[in-house]
Amino acid sequence: MYVEILRDLAIQRMRILFRLGVEAVRQGEFDLAKRYGELIRAISMKSRVRIPRSIKRWICKNCHVIMVPGINARIRTRREGKTLRVVTTCLVCGWIHRYEFVKRRKR
Repeated sequence: MYVEILRDLAIQRMRILFRLGVEAVRQGEFDLAKRYGELIRAISMKSRVRIPRSIKRWICKNCHVIMVPGINARIRTRREGKTLRVVTTCLVCGWIHRYEFVKRRKR
């Protein structure tokens, strides 16, 4: 039970920091957004909880800044054969993130 409470608290704090980071980016404070990204990562490692995918995909793995499309991130889709890939570029450091976009099939 204690572990579940700790996990839930860590995820709540990550979500709060992510929201604050998005607001910081919108106001042009990229250093503050970077610090929030580093804190999210530190909370995750300290509490041994995975960062939720909805947050993890929007934190640059190179410079740890929180990315917001249209402000400091560029989003493109690329079809390679049957696979569809989403390419996200961090406009702060130039790091390129590629991940496969998989549609969930209805059964």
